[in-house]
Amino acid sequence: MARVIVKSNRLPILWRFLRSNEHLVTTSTVTAVIKALGEQGFAEEALAAFYRMKQLHCKADVQCYNTVIAALCRVGKFNKARSLLEQMELPGARCPPDTYTYTILISFYCKRSMQTGCNKAIRRRIWEANHMFRRMVFKGLVPDVVTYNCLIDGLCKTNRIGRARELFDDMLVKGCTPNRVTYNSFIRYYSVVNEVDKAIDMMRVMVEREHGMPSSSSYTPVIHALCESRRIKEARLFLLEMVNGGHIPREFTHKLILEALICTGEEPLPEEIHRKVEEGILDRSRQVMQVKPLMQDSGICSKIFFQE
Repeated sequence: MARVIVKSNRLPILWRFLRSNEHLVTTSTVTAVIKALGEQGFAEEALAAFYRMKQLHCKADVQCYNTVIAALCRVGKFNKARSLLEQMELPGARCPPDTYTYTILISFYCKRSMQTGCNKAIRRRIWEANHMFRRMVFKGLVPDVVTYNCLIDGLCKTNRIGRARELFDDMLVKGCTPNRVTYNSFIRYYSVVNEVDKAIDMMRVMVEREHGMPSSSSYTPVIHALCESRRIKEARLFLLEMVNGGHIPREFTHKLILEALICTGEEPLPEEIHRKVEEGILDRSRQVMQVKPLMQDSGICSKIFFQE
């Protein structure tokens, strides 16, 4: 109920609702409220809810701290997020940070760096993400595959490929098995910088080491890079491999291949594959159209509820 109130932007009602049901409110309740506020972009209100926990006779746990830190990072309030982290890091703190706490900050530092066009700001955010990673290791916490993936993806998207490969090698040494997300970061980077052969190598290594199977997000950048390099025959083979593996390309990718095959006079796609792709694209469009009315109806229902 509290989440419904938050999503309907009725915050004064929210606080009255929580106070009037104080005997039912737990730490999990407040954490759910903070998460909903963060998702709606109400970072200051989420922080206020966190500090009001004592009034509701609740004590914050590490999950609650992580939730409010994520809410602050989502809107770029990193100073306040770091302040909460420093509270958790104090000697004897009741809720010391865990791996996920640092992963949240690393992830949002990388995302924020990619949202700015200023090279200085990008360097600063990536430096902070790297610093947070080293700080976590210094505290004795072991990075998991999600932590590595967040930092590697940020490094690849900001052209820090040397550091990204260093972290990838570190994963293997420490026994943290990379997954498809890890490899896709490298595949996208090498495809963008026109080193498509290295992207293909990463895809093959992933399969050989049994670290995952290529998905549409693996094939798509490779196919586009091959088309840009005028290696149409190879792009066609990868599209066939993609469809035979059960993945339907996006409509743009499909059209790109068809036009490239016509322009170069290469062998067209088999009729069976062509039909399968078109049916898959049509099914995807139908699914999207089914979801949109549900989302609209949900918003209408919440408005009617509070008007009544």
